[in-house]
Amino acid sequence: MKVNEKLSILLILEKSKMSQDGKAPITVRITIDGKRAELSLGLKTTPQNWNQEAGRAIGNAADARQINAVIDRVKAALKKHYDMLCAQHDYVSATMVKIAFQGKKPVESKTLLETLGFMIEKLEKKVEKGKRAKGTLSRWKTTKAKVADFLGSEYKRKDILLDQIVYAFAEDFADYLTLEQGLENNTAMKYLKNVKQTLKAATERDWLDKSPLAGYKCSYFNPERDILDEMEIMQLYHKKLPIARLVEVRDAYLFMCFTGYAYKDASLLQPAHVTKHFDGEDWIIKNREKTWCRENVPLLPIAKEIVERYKNNAYCIANNVLLPIKSNQKMNSYLKELAELCGIEKNLTTHTARHTFATTVTLANGVPLETVSALLGHKSIRTTQIYAKIVAKKISQDMQALKQRLELKMPVSMLKKKAV
Repeated sequence: MKVNEKLSILLILEKSKMSQDGKAPITVRITIDGKRAELSLGLKTTPQNWNQEAGRAIGNAADARQINAVIDRVKAALKKHYDMLCAQHDYVSATMVKIAFQGKKPVESKTLLETLGFMIEKLEKKVEKGKRAKGTLSRWKTTKAKVADFLGSEYKRKDILLDQIVYAFAEDFADYLTLEQGLENNTAMKYLKNVKQTLKAATERDWLDKSPLAGYKCSYFNPERDILDEMEIMQLYHKKLPIARLVEVRDAYLFMCFTGYAYKDASLLQPAHVTKHFDGEDWIIKNREKTWCRENVPLLPIAKEIVERYKNNAYCIANNVLLPIKSNQKMNSYLKELAELCGIEKNLTTHTARHTFATTVTLANGVPLETVSALLGHKSIRTTQIYAKIVAKKISQDMQALKQRLELKMPVSMLKKKAV
């Protein structure tokens, strides 16, 4: 039954909850602006005595008359509460009507920016205790700022109640980030994922009945990842470089290629992180800054050689660091210069070193996926499987090239036979 343009009250017989006596409970569904809230009528009847289209009991029997009388009273009461709430609030949700009908104390509606602020406050405490990375906190703060920008630009408002968010919010927000702000799809999805997580947290705290974005799938595209092959690694390693800063950048990059450390983690390594492990070998033992997962890595010969090279480096001693690693911006700038000097036609960045470790150094040399996942400090092996796909693709490309080379060498008679 549609009471007015916004409010709809529907009576439903819950046949899936039928008891042994053949009766099913009657549920009252309140819908406002496409959002629902449900409550029990407190009465049951049989499917044979129920008209679903009319939302009423059939016949003139005493039971049917009693059910219909209760339905009429409940509808009238719900309409009355709705009108009263409309007079007091700019926005009335189905949940607000349900709570008013039940005589409960209304829960103060939370807003999206307010809830994002709550999530950020919790995260700040974890960062203070060293349980989460500062970078994660920074992204959450950026998420809140971008949501505020979106609300102002698209909705012409400073904030929005959680109850007012609809499924289309996700698509609109993603479009705003990619089309208006020029963000890449994967970056936009990270911000949207934070919004989804915020709404999920709101439902867990009973600030929201159900997250309107629960069914929205954040679509990520796997980017093409530049990785070095063994020949290119050796080109870097043996290249005589005329400038000290390029030598340091090359060494830091190769160190990351042979340990799998991300730029941030490598730049924070201290001599104390290098220790003799249970096998008598030198290992680096440290938690990842990004995920706080343990990332214990045994030092391969080239990585160990690089560490030894900078033991007495003045910068390293003064700053108590393992290697003289520049800022990420400078590193990436110098890596382009380095690639050109070495004749490597790939876009080298600090993160390509980590990709190279995962693929060329480990997986391509038979190191099991589970071991690589542990070395990289991944929370889930699914993250590591991306690299396994890259290796499989590279093997396929190499085999196709080999196939073409072999065909050139095959006798003409064999080629004819193959064609037949």
